[in-house]
Amino acid sequence: MRHLFILLALLAARLPAAEPSLVPAAPSTAPDYFCTWNVQGFACGYAGPSPQADMMVEAGLFGQGPNQDWLGFYPDVRADLTFLLDDAFDFPLGGGHNCPIRGSVELDPGRFPSYQGSPAERLAKLSKAVKAKGWRDLGLWICNSRPNVDELPIDSDTYWCQRLAWSQQAGIGSWKVDWGIGIPGKPLWKFKVTPKVRSVAPDVWIEFGTQGDLYRTYDVNISVSIPETIWRIAAFLAKQDTEDHRLINCEDEVYIGAGLGCSYGVMRHPLNGNMPNGKPDPFFPSHFRDVKHRIDEVTRAVRWHRIALPFGKGDKAVIDDNILSDFKSKPAPARISRGGLPLPAVTMPDGKEPPYVLCCRHPDGEIAVATIARNLGDGKKASLSFPLADVVLNVGELNRPVGIFGEYASLTLVTTSALAGKRILAQDLAGKTPVDITGEVTVDGSRLTIPGAVIHRVGLMAAKSGDISDPGLVLAVEGLTRFVPKQPMKPGKNPDRPKPVTEAEPASTFPSAEALARQAKEDKK
Repeated sequence: MRHLFILLALLAARLPAAEPSLVPAAPSTAPDYFCTWNVQGFACGYAGPSPQADMMVEAGLFGQGPNQDWLGFYPDVRADLTFLLDDAFDFPLGGGHNCPIRGSVELDPGRFPSYQGSPAERLAKLSKAVKAKGWRDLGLWICNSRPNVDELPIDSDTYWCQRLAWSQQAGIGSWKVDWGIGIPGKPLWKFKVTPKVRSVAPDVWIEFGTQGDLYRTYDVNISVSIPETIWRIAAFLAKQDTEDHRLINCEDEVYIGAGLGCSYGVMRHPLNGNMPNGKPDPFFPSHFRDVKHRIDEVTRAVRWHRIALPFGKGDKAVIDDNILSDFKSKPAPARISRGGLPLPAVTMPDGKEPPYVLCCRHPDGEIAVATIARNLGDGKKASLSFPLADVVLNVGELNRPVGIFGEYASLTLVTTSALAGKRILAQDLAGKTPVDITGEVTVDGSRLTIPGAVIHRVGLMAAKSGDISDPGLVLAVEGLTRFVPKQPMKPGKNPDRPKPVTEAEPASTFPSAEALARQAKEDKK
């Protein structure tokens, strides 16, 4: 036996050490959140807004019964996420969708009986309990008008500052400020992001209309969610305003967000099968996309933010004039680039429809590129398909990590960096261990080409059983790639617009997308 131990020790000493993970262990500080609205809908069979609001109770979060334990969702990335309570934590059960005290921002003691005390104390106790379950912090859905009662002893500004001060003291991570009701003939007291409001809650992210820290692309039906979200992002970016540095929250379309430097407002949840009323989930149907079996996508996209943080609007985006039309949806641009990158070249077999292709360079230089599936339908019903394209992207220097999302025929990165003799490593963003893909890629001068089959295999290496997510990986070049440590993100202090593509060479000297496409066709011959 002693000889066996010695032999094993000698063998272990000769084995190469495992490559260190390309994904940092420290959670992201990006203002990404999981929102409870859809799980509330599932739990009541989407019986209407009032029953859906009544699902917001303590047992839903902490209970262990059917359709409960929402705080048990997303174990792999909950430390990166805010757990955001949607409508309605702040008025009594049975109060109805138009309850007159909606907007109190006071945790209702009937819904959350374990959390007693003053309004600030109740929020603080629940916030602490949510963090104890492993989530980064607690977030709140906020009615944008004060309660519909005849008289309040304070003015509007004092009212909102008081409630934000409660949130600051309680460690609340974000406010998702939405619609309000008001009383006809009485002042609305609509919420506004004023300097005074900002000063009392410097650590609370505020998402609200044209104000605050984030622009949300807003609710959209799953059947048109991909093109509609891309269209809304493009419309926002197209509005030239160099003073607008809000982050874009792309809601549940996390790979769109990963490709375009956005934050996420995750809505999908892992409660599968029929709802309690015996009917299938109408919001996340299993016959189209089946996003509740695409939980790994959320893990990958959220972990990408440990490497590359989302950034504000103030950069100059490039939006493709070529418009794609999906089944029963608004046309959306085929390509968008941000952060100084040129549009990628996308080549398809003759007559074939392309995927959407999105890319960006982050403020610290990280590159992201995503291909997104199409809803091409058959003239009668929605049908998701993933066209495989040869994508060529001119990235300038390749000295930062690259996040690659989606499916490809091939992906070519054109760089000014010397790649000869360098090892190429890649890792599923949901996994812990990189693999050496040097022998599976092609380096031709300034061009690094990764076959789509390699992206598919490596980008799914850590896939959970039964998960049907699209691939997502991080790529690094040994000796070139540097991972830049991130300062914590803070509300009101979003990253500045990204640096130029390379300090030595302005983006304007890069070959055009058309020239890259011609080169790609030549390479195919």
